[in-house]
Formats: sequence, C-alpha cells, structure tokens
Amino acid sequence: MHIKRAVSLLALIALSSGCRAPVELASERPIAAVDHGADAAGPPVQASSTATTKLAPSYRGAAATPTGVVVPVVGSTTLGWVVGTPCGRTVTVGTVRALTGTVVLDAGHGGKETGAIGPLGNRESAFNTAVVAHARRALEAAGIGVVLTRTGDYRIAIAPRAAIVAAVKPKAVVSIHHNASSSELRDEPGTEVFHQAVGASATESRRLAGLLHEEVTATLARYDVTEWAATPWAGVKPRRNAQGDDFYGILRRTQGTPAALLEVGFISHSTEERLYARTAVQQAVGEAVARGVVRFLTTTDSGSGFVAPPRLADDKRSGGGTENCQDPPLA
Repeated sequence: MHIKRAVSLLALIALSSGCRAPVELASERPIAAVDHGADAAGPPVQASSTATTKLAPSYRGAAATPTGVVVPVVGSTTLGWVVGTPCGRTVTVGTVRALTGTVVLDAGHGGKETGAIGPLGNRESAFNTAVVAHARRALEAAGIGVVLTRTGDYRIAIAPRAAIVAAVKPKAVVSIHHNASSSELRDEPGTEVFHQAVGASATESRRLAGLLHEEVTATLARYDVTEWAATPWAGVKPRRNAQGDDFYGILRRTQGTPAALLEVGFISHSTEERLYARTAVQQAVGEAVARGVVRFLTTTDSGSGFVAPPRLADDKRSGGGTENCQDPPLA
C-alpha cells in the first residue's frame, strides 16, 4: 500500500469536499427508475485495477470472468477454471483474470433484489452501485487496490459475496446500502453503520464503522436538508441475531476480516431520495467512504457515533439467499 499517496488523497478529498455548495432541493431531478425486469448483467464496470493475466493451475483466489463478473476460483480442469457463481453454483469458465486488493467494496442488492425503492421510484441497488464506484475510484487513486463483489445490475447472494471476500483476503470490507422505514425526523443525518460483534475482527470492525460514520455524516451535514429521516438508534452499533451471532450475513460470514455495513440514509424519505439521486452527492458520499477507509488503514483513529445496539434479534428479514436466483452471463 502506498501510504503517502493515501494520506495525500485524504487531505485532497477533505479539502475539495469542504468546498461543495449546499444542495438546492427544489431544483433537484432524480435519476430515472430502472425497470424491475429479470435478473441480468448490465454493462460491467471494471472489477479491479490490480490484476494479473496468467494463472497457475493451482490458483485459488478472486477473479473476473470475461463478462466482468467477480467470482472465487475454487478449482481447475482441462476445460478451464471452476468458479463459484453469484447464485452459489459452481461452473467451469474457459478464461479468467486474477484479482487482488486491499479492500473489498460490496454494493448491496442487485437485479430483482432491488432493496428499498423510494417514493420517486429510485432503486436502492442503483444508488449503492454509484457510491461504490466513486469510493473505488478514490481508493485506487490512492494506490489502494479494490475488488468489488458486484460489477453490474445482477443478483448475488450473501454467501457468494462472502466467498469473494475469503478469496481476496482483504484488510477491510465495506458493504454499501441505503435505508428505508424511518420512524422519526432529526436535524442531523440518520446514517447507520453496523459492525461485527463476534469474532477476532470485531474490535477493528467497530473502529472501521466509526470512521465511516464520522466521514459520511460530516459530508451529508453540509447539504441543505432541514429534516433527516432516522430511527431511534441511528449511529454506529452491532446487531445480533437470536443466537447471539452477527445478524447481517455479510458481517457474520466475513468474521476475521474487519467489515462494516453502511446505511447512508433513507431513500424512503423523498427529500433524501432526491439528494442521493444527484451524481455529485453520490460522488461526495463515495469519497467520504474512501476517506474513512484510508483513515482505517493508515491511522489509529477510533471514529465516532457509537450508540447502544437495538434489540431486534427477532427480525426475520428475508433476502440474500439463492432461491430462484438466475446467474448473469459469465463468458
């Protein structure tokens, strides 16, 4: 990792983001809603800028298929590489491109699994993708290699996301989401960040979450929003399931690697939906995520925003599984 470049980026982004003008919401135009059709891989974004082209038959790690889908390589045959698919299957692909990275960025939802849908019709999955793209650009500009779990608008289950993390062996994982179903309004952003409560990486996961919260809320607070949607437990906290383990699969299945799940804000609140639909705001949030990650990797800062965790172990939230999942084209 190029620490000096990372620190330079931190200063540069902090300076440039501090000069942004407040958003005039009356003139906002939301991005168009996306058709809720069958799962399919749209034009893929670049999976990573840190890649090799020739692999030994013994290679086991993350890779990009010819269509840009990121997969874990689990074996090889005379016909090619045996890889895990976004829907949890194994298939053989003739050629792949190896990927390495210091950070894994996870854009929540995708395909038919849209996540929240705002009053104006915007899909959470699209906002997640946009923020991840900007965060990746900022991190890679700092010389920090990034691997994405999802590179297009296709469905990917939680277990395959975690398999990519296991294949990459990064130093940090950040899962990006946008929230829904707020219960109150506040005069400050209702950003929530969940961290691991269980496992060897729980302490560092908490620190990563605190730094993300600090950077993202400071960025959002610059915009001219008088009432932010929130829940009573807005802030940084863990969440456990009924067995006492981490509730969210992306955190539970990546224990051992510091990981945090960021809920930027509430797209169910139309004022915020308009805000998050702006390209400039998506970029600002992505850069805030990058700043938080850079600080996590290069400092001992602890972050802020920590609150007592809610008691929601009986929440039977669905999603993230492989039922009726259709894999995107891999070759």
